[in-house]
Amino acid sequence: MRNVTAGVRSTSGQSLIEFVLVIPVLLLILFGIMEFGRYFYTRLTLRQAVAEASRFAVTGNQLTDPVTGRGLGRASSIEHIIEQRTASLGVSPSDISISPADGGAPEQVVTIDVHYHYDIAFPSIASLVPSSLLDFTVSTSMRNEPFY
Repeated sequence: MRNVTAGVRSTSGQSLIEFVLVIPVLLLILFGIMEFGRYFYTRLTLRQAVAEASRFAVTGNQLTDPVTGRGLGRASSIEHIIEQRTASLGVSPSDISISPADGGAPEQVVTIDVHYHYDIAFPSIASLVPSSLLDFTVSTSMRNEPFY
C-alpha cells in the first residue's frame, strides 16, 4: 500500500509565519482607527463646549458659585461652562481666552478660543502623525444680545 501523504509537505509552520508578518500591520491599522476616534471625540467635545459657552455668553448672564452663593462674573462663568463640558479632557482656565476679557458689552462681538494639546495614547502611532495636528484651537465669535 502506498503512502498518500509521502509527497505533501506540512504547511502548519507557514500559517504561523504569515500570521507573524501580517499582525503588526493589522495592529497598526487597529490602533490608528482607535486613535482617530479619540482625536475626533476630543475635537468634537471642544467644539460643542465652546459653542455652548458662546451661546451662554451672548445672554449677558452669569453663574452662581455653588460654594459662596455669589455671582462668578461673566468671564468666569464662560470658563466654568467650558471646564464642565470638557472635564474628561483636562482643559484649564489658562487654555481659554475670551475677548473682550470681561465678556463684552451689549451688542459687542465676543470671541472665545480654547487652545488644546492632544496627547496620543499609542506611542507607535505618534511617529506617524505630524506634530502640527496635535496642537489646535477651537474658536467661535458671536454678537452679544442687547442686554441692559
